[in-house]
Amino acid sequence: MAKNISATLDLNKSVKSFHSQVAKLLEFTNITEWNGKKLREREEQIREQAIILAGQCIAILLYNLSISPKVLNYSVSQTQEWRKLNTKKHGFKKRQIVTIGNVEVTLNLPYVLERNPTSKESNNFPLNEPKIKTSNQGFCPFLKWLGMSEGITPLVWSTIAKYGAIASSFDAARSTLMDWGINVSLKRIERLTYLFGEIGINLRQSKILNLKMGHLSNSNVLKDQRVVIAVDGGRTKIRFNKKGRRSNKTNRHGFVGEWMEPKLLTIYVVNEQGKKIRTSAIPITNDGTYSGYKEFLLILEMYLVNLGISQAKQVLLIADGKEVDMDTYSSFTQKIKMPT
Repeated sequence: MAKNISATLDLNKSVKSFHSQVAKLLEFTNITEWNGKKLREREEQIREQAIILAGQCIAILLYNLSISPKVLNYSVSQTQEWRKLNTKKHGFKKRQIVTIGNVEVTLNLPYVLERNPTSKESNNFPLNEPKIKTSNQGFCPFLKWLGMSEGITPLVWSTIAKYGAIASSFDAARSTLMDWGINVSLKRIERLTYLFGEIGINLRQSKILNLKMGHLSNSNVLKDQRVVIAVDGGRTKIRFNKKGRRSNKTNRHGFVGEWMEPKLLTIYVVNEQGKKIRTSAIPITNDGTYSGYKEFLLILEMYLVNLGISQAKQVLLIADGKEVDMDTYSSFTQKIKMPT
């Protein structure tokens, strides 16, 4: 698939282009040349054109959002927590956003900047106090609000992180992403995958902090549902770099691989027949930690409180291993108001 296809910002033109490309792919002449391989090639080509059309539609949506004064004002109000005292408006900046199908749309967006003190302001600082250093960096509230500061849409980013995490290597992830119309470099796949995970951990820590302070909000996701809570241990090998000098041959530190057991949890809902429910309204929660059981229970408590476990109809606990301390179990269930 071609890289960085320019957005047309015209739905009729995009549909017309899709129609002309696919119409040719629906034709066939010599039937003797056809086989399973030939059909697969046509399937891939038709899917590629469909993904590009989807990317063109998303580009139109982003453009329409970016030119709406109401949307831009709302994005400013939603990004106040990222602003500092000396952050001010700094005109407009053009930003390129890549959607699925590698469709690239250019948006002209308001930009805010953390301004450095002027020479006149700098002279006002007392001699015995250090001058304030600023990063002289800014951001576009619109992109920050919609999670596109990395120049890609949320769907593209989450797909990159998904295959970057589950694939055997980032090279294998890149091959899979190419099949789905996402053409990015190996280094960018690696960086975005780790950054996605870092954001998730920070979000989890923020919710745990709110739980400790008693400010964690309760939802009704689990209201009147049959909830299954499964906990178990895993087995992963972690690389630890050796100390000392780098190898003269490879210019790298050696490493030691040690097996570690992460503590894992899964929270999901089943229907009357006991089958797992998979919908966007009732998401499946998966998480884990390498920390001790106290930290693990805190993470589990955070999810159960946030999802509204006290409103559940039934709760089934699934676990194995050591015997459960009943005092700890009773204290935990009473704390989160789990139905019996």
